[in-house]
Amino acid sequence: MKKSFVYFLILLVVIGGLVTYIMTRDKDEEASENGNVVEIVDGEEEEKEEGKVEEEEKEVVENTVGFEEYSANRQEAGEVEEGKMFTLEEITDTSEDGYHEFSFLLTGSILPHAVAYYNPGSGVIKVEISNIEKDLSGIPFQGERIINKNGITRLYHNVSGTQEKSFYDIGLSQSTVFKLDVSAGQSDNEWGVFLRVKYPGEKEISGNFGSTEFSSSDQEIVGVGVEKNASALSYQYSASGGVLKFVWGVSADGEHPIPSVKASYNESNELVVVFQSLKLDRVGGTSKTLSLPLGITLTTSRSGESTTYVFSGMNEEVEYKLSASLSPNQVVLEIK
Repeated sequence: MKKSFVYFLILLVVIGGLVTYIMTRDKDEEASENGNVVEIVDGEEEEKEEGKVEEEEKEVVENTVGFEEYSANRQEAGEVEEGKMFTLEEITDTSEDGYHEFSFLLTGSILPHAVAYYNPGSGVIKVEISNIEKDLSGIPFQGERIINKNGITRLYHNVSGTQEKSFYDIGLSQSTVFKLDVSAGQSDNEWGVFLRVKYPGEKEISGNFGSTEFSSSDQEIVGVGVEKNASALSYQYSASGGVLKFVWGVSADGEHPIPSVKASYNESNELVVVFQSLKLDRVGGTSKTLSLPLGITLTTSRSGESTTYVFSGMNEEVEYKLSASLSPNQVVLEIK
């Protein structure tokens, strides 16, 4: 009887041990499987977060890449050497991703010299290329190439005060950054002056810009006056195809920086142009007489805020056109 009881106890111990072992093993396996699942989930979430960060960093780089070296400050490139002259062979312009590139292609024996700077009064980037003895760009003095691309309006060929420089203005809707480079071309004695201008963006333009057609009738530009610091700062003239073109470089505060001006004939067949309200006139501020092409003479006088320009030498009331433009800011008189 005692032996049977002992055997019974031993059997209970063995069975209990087996049960305990089986339960413990299953629990460990379950814990191990759950642990693997957690690791997989954590790994996926980590990959997603890393991908998100990389994507955000990529977006930031894409939005800023390419313009770190651009600036709105005056820039200069190349060298000036007296007596080393160049021919400006052509000017090309191309629209790129976020900027417009102007390429001035030259021939000469050394690296050319160029300067570019923003002129807020005119609303342009001015480009000056030194030692140019011949300009074959095809854009005449006071001529232009229309751009009208994302706030870059035109390329204007300015009249040079010296025969050894070429001056070009790039019209802008508003200020922007740019980058000037000079480098060698593909062949000997070929060079390039490259100006890359970041697009400033379009800007709505309003206001009166004068006449669009020639006539002998009275003409007027309704602009601003001394209350907006209206000024006449410079002038230039040229003649082509029997037409005299006289241009005032002007400035004023506000969105429409064009002074008010009227034009009409007097009894002597003289064309009288009057700027009624100028704070400053560096062109006709002192009385002067100029001999212009096509036998035309200009006489100026100033009284108070008003400046009068008298164009004489025409035998009759010939047709003319009085207009204005922005970037560069100009009042333009054309006389047939």
